[in-house]
Amino acid sequence: MLHAMADRKIEALGKVPLFAQASPKELQFIAREGDEIDVPPGRKLITQGRPSDTFYVQLDGESEVDIDGTARRTLRPGDFFGEIGMIDRGPGTATVTTLTQSHFFVMSHAQFRDAIKGNDSLMVKVLRVMGARLRDDLDVSRKPR
Repeated sequence: MLHAMADRKIEALGKVPLFAQASPKELQFIAREGDEIDVPPGRKLITQGRPSDTFYVQLDGESEVDIDGTARRTLRPGDFFGEIGMIDRGPGTATVTTLTQSHFFVMSHAQFRDAIKGNDSLMVKVLRVMGARLRDDLDVSRKPR
């Protein structure tokens, strides 16, 4: 039974755009490095300005990203967040709250570091998405209200 659960985890991760190009061996490694959690609606997972030590991949459900009190985007299965805190160990740049019952793949800083160390292409993907999000958020903050 444990093998079937591991296979489902690998299959779910393979559908996440961030991991879509990973080889089966890389997916197995990533799956081993992280855990899965269920979270009820209304739970704050990351709070802007406070330390964050978890990387999240939304496998099911929806979450809202809020920056400076303004909703910026809704995260759906396949989206991820918390990567900036994994890179620089700084405070959260946004608040993320679950909107619905949600299922996540999660990694601690140490787990994330180990997964990234072993996969340069994964690191490049994370950095590209991180850069695009930061640019989008900067563009939004520059627009007159």
